[in-house]
Amino acid sequence: MEVVAIAEPDARWRWEIRHGGAVVQRSDDQFDTAHDAIQDGKRRLLTLWTGEDRPPSHRRLQGRQSHRSG
Repeated sequence: MEVVAIAEPDARWRWEIRHGGAVVQRSDDQFDTAHDAIQDGKRRLLTLWTGEDRPPSHRRLQGRQSHRSG
């Protein structure tokens, strides 16, 4: 996963979160600097992986990886 800053025609910035080159999410807000856009995007990325709005293809079943019978 990566967060990238995208320049808008009016010299403002947005962020996009990408996985394998595909856009997973993009900001609705615009920012004055690329740095501000990336920082906000990083915060959003954290909520994707710690919250319920993780992409469904990356959710893992928990508790089945190390259980063995017997």
